[in-house]
Amino acid sequence: MTRPQRLLLVQRIIAAALVTLVVPAVIALGSVADEQPVREGEPAPRTVFADEQVRITDAEATDIARARAAESVEPIVVADRDAQAAIVRDVREAFTATRAVRIPVSDGPDAPPRIPPRNEQVDRLLEQEPEIPREVAQELVRLGDPELEVVERETISVAQEFARQRIGEDGLEDVLEDQLPVELALRSLPGDTAASIADPLLRLWLRPTVTVDPEATASARQRAAEEIDEVVDIWRRGEAIVREGEVVEPMQLRAIEQLGLTGATPLLDLLRAGLAMLVVTLVSAVYLQRMQPYVWVTGKKLVLLGMLVVAYGGLVVGTSLLTEATSAGWAYAVPSGALAMLTALLIHPVVGIATMLPAVVIVLLVLPGAAPFALFAAVAVLVSVPLTTAISSRSQLRTATVRAGLTYPLLAAAITVVFGPREDLLVAIGAGMLNGVITAVAVQGAMPFLETAFRLPTVTALLDLADRNHPLLRELETKALGTYNHAVMVAHLTERACRAVGADPLLGSVAALYHDIGKVRQPHFFIENQQGIANPHDELDPEVSAVILHSHVVDGVELATEYRLPPEVVACIGSHHGTMLVSYFYDKAVRQAGGDRSAVDEQHYRYRGTKPRSKEAAVLVLADCSEATTRAMAMSRGTIPREEIEATVDRLLQERVDDGQFDDCDLTFRELALARTTIVESLVGIYHPRIAYPSTDPDQAVALPDLPELPELAADLPATGRGRPQPPAAG
Repeated sequence: MTRPQRLLLVQRIIAAALVTLVVPAVIALGSVADEQPVREGEPAPRTVFADEQVRITDAEATDIARARAAESVEPIVVADRDAQAAIVRDVREAFTATRAVRIPVSDGPDAPPRIPPRNEQVDRLLEQEPEIPREVAQELVRLGDPELEVVERETISVAQEFARQRIGEDGLEDVLEDQLPVELALRSLPGDTAASIADPLLRLWLRPTVTVDPEATASARQRAAEEIDEVVDIWRRGEAIVREGEVVEPMQLRAIEQLGLTGATPLLDLLRAGLAMLVVTLVSAVYLQRMQPYVWVTGKKLVLLGMLVVAYGGLVVGTSLLTEATSAGWAYAVPSGALAMLTALLIHPVVGIATMLPAVVIVLLVLPGAAPFALFAAVAVLVSVPLTTAISSRSQLRTATVRAGLTYPLLAAAITVVFGPREDLLVAIGAGMLNGVITAVAVQGAMPFLETAFRLPTVTALLDLADRNHPLLRELETKALGTYNHAVMVAHLTERACRAVGADPLLGSVAALYHDIGKVRQPHFFIENQQGIANPHDELDPEVSAVILHSHVVDGVELATEYRLPPEVVACIGSHHGTMLVSYFYDKAVRQAGGDRSAVDEQHYRYRGTKPRSKEAAVLVLADCSEATTRAMAMSRGTIPREEIEATVDRLLQERVDDGQFDDCDLTFRELALARTTIVESLVGIYHPRIAYPSTDPDQAVALPDLPELPELAADLPATGRGRPQPPAAG
């Protein structure tokens, strides 16, 4: 395993450890202060707020209430026709039996009939109606027939009256004690027969005229019980279920358990969060490997992503402490948008969208059951990332954070209206506004620090590097003005070509500005900086001249690394000549060897760097050699026809294609053709034919002299393969 591979492995391990170990540890530490276990019958160690509405059914109280409702239903009674008929029948049979015992009887065939004596009548009456008391039987027998008829009629009338009434078991005593005396008093009964005969007989045979229907009664009581709603205790979102120090009641504990707020030991929270974040890490690793391979092989970006997730986890834990102390609505202050925006700006927008997974999982780990807040976190990510895709200045970054900050309160309000509780609407809006402030401060405050610490080619970092007041560019302008002007022209060509092929135009432009910064250490060895001095290469061996040319790339990489330029820019500096042959000095060495090419080491005259590996670096190679060659041609002729510019650029492109300079980058032939066309158009616009203005002095010449191609110039012309040396790409 090579050293870069070992470094990448270590960086991946660090990133994974940040997510799977540090984030769960932060969550577990938060639970130490936030989730002390709550137990029934003990004082609550903390105030527990409902993070959503919870309904707890009191089964015991519900059963008692329903039993009372059932018991309150009176039994359902129906008329007892048999009992009604039996009352009248029994009374009538008593009088019928009394008449029967008065009928004369004969003691023998020859004996005359005789009326039985009263004692015998009483005995015979009691034989037929044994329920009748003897005193009543004696009174019945004593009555004469007219009186007996009156008593019978009136007594049966009273019996019929009571038989028509609905008399229940519990109402019979009231009828006998209250209504019976009244009814008898209203009757025309002779003598004291009302008290001695009618009253005892009616009391004897009067019975309930209705009976309970057990099935109908049971059904009615069941319906009454079912109509009783469950006895429930309701806590709305944000309402305190139990206050710190209060004794925890069973219903309160059940509500806390249902919401998952009973608390747990930090170890259990650590294991739970660790398992969840392990799943997040594995899913993210597969996603990055398949969808963003460039990020997957860039260890520092993985470490940065892990650090951002850790910081986000800490902010979520802090927000949970705020909700415990105030209201659950403050959970809308969770800054998932800041995580997404920083990831999109510092790493990649697609990865920024993917942060929705850890953002939601961490919210659910810290605030169990808080589905609306998890939804808010997900939507905030989706809303925030698109705001970062068109940023080309720091002012636009500020505008993007302001737009995001204005969006969060609206999202919080909408989710609160839909999922409730609506009484927390103002709190949710306030939390959304706080979220916007946190996002603006975090993004704008952390961006410069992170992009510098991790040497990331963000838009804002590249804009800072494009500032012509950067120390390196000022030094280049001061010590090598010709090289500086060349770099500015190449930056223009590269930016336009990158835009045409879909590469990053800002990265290409910045890389072009710095691609020749190594020349500041030996500026006078390059023709564009030789004004009024002799060419020092005339006194040097070709091997030494080649080393000097190579060194400006090595020096450029060293300077770029020293000034902490992004590795992508450093790589472009180190690959802007590829591995091309410095043909001028190589041919000079061959001539000095008497034409024997085998006596000259060709590798000594090739640039020792790597071939371009990105589209921006490949475009820079073509733009650099094309600008240098056409500039040299223009120095001798003033203007260049379009056909010559096209032919020159085509030749330079073909030389590099034939030499395999573009084999390591993903630039297609179609994109190469687009880059070539764009560069040609730019060069034509620069070196187009101009009108020769006549001089006021007829002795002055108006045409530019033809300048011979100087070896000093040719030494640094990529147009003929005489480019600058390449150190290994940094990064």
